[in-house]
Amino acid sequence: MGFVSKGDNRLLDPKTQESFYNKIVARYMQFCTRHSKDLDAAFASLSIEEKQPTSSQATENQNPRSRASPAQESRSAAVGQPGANPAVQPINEPTPSTAAEVSTILLALRKLREGLLASSTSAPSPIFSQRVHVFNIRTAILALHPPGYHPSLLHLLFVLHTPAHPLPRSELLEMTTYLILDTAIRQNDLCQAYALRYNSRVKFGIKSRVVDSILRSIVMGDWITFWHVRQKVDGYVRALLYWHIETQRRLALKAIGRSYLTCDIKYILQSASGGEVSWDDLVKEEDVGWMRDGDKAIIRKPKPKPLVR
Repeated sequence: MGFVSKGDNRLLDPKTQESFYNKIVARYMQFCTRHSKDLDAAFASLSIEEKQPTSSQATENQNPRSRASPAQESRSAAVGQPGANPAVQPINEPTPSTAAEVSTILLALRKLREGLLASSTSAPSPIFSQRVHVFNIRTAILALHPPGYHPSLLHLLFVLHTPAHPLPRSELLEMTTYLILDTAIRQNDLCQAYALRYNSRVKFGIKSRVVDSILRSIVMGDWITFWHVRQKVDGYVRALLYWHIETQRRLALKAIGRSYLTCDIKYILQSASGGEVSWDDLVKEEDVGWMRDGDKAIIRKPKPKPLVR
């Protein structure tokens, strides 16, 4: 299938749209089954594609991130030891072909969404379009691909969700949560995020403890709550929280550096990464210059007192 905007009109037909969507879902399920042992790393494999593009389709859906993926950051936690050596963990690195597969799925969804938008005036109802957008949003969030999920979120919540054809309440809560968190974290627009939260409460009676806790932790710089919530939420919210990890980590390190002369390594790792990163990785990623002395880090040495004569 091609893009409707480039002259391929096959996806203007409702039956073709549904058939194409079913093929996308089937390919997605095959992808999840094939990479079931390390699915997070498979979805995060678009970062490899930036360095080694494998096709024109892959290049069109490149992911803008350059740091380690959530799966890469959580590998130490997966084996139960914050300081575990990644070299001995039985986890396979995602290959460029994996990245191309993720890109192919996202590109196919983009083609389908374009066809749905072009045929929206003649569609009997937006129910099928809602289903496609929900699936697309979830997939693109796991792949950390904002161009894939953010336009879909806006279109789903403000165009497709209508009094005549409302979203199920569970999906409305889910998608509203994603939009609020993306606005606050990735876009760094807390004012708009709080406005969205207020409007969702007034219009739809939607309340979320997860959203409240995360927004509060971001405003107050409360990294304890941030890591605690991140360890309890599902994979979609966890993927959205990825965009705040670097900021939260540096905030914690700066606070510790200004407050202590020496500090436990375990406390530093828990505060800066929720225990998901080893000390060596933290030193490498954040250029930490503290000297390690056993289980403690020497942040700075006290100045010697002047001799009294």
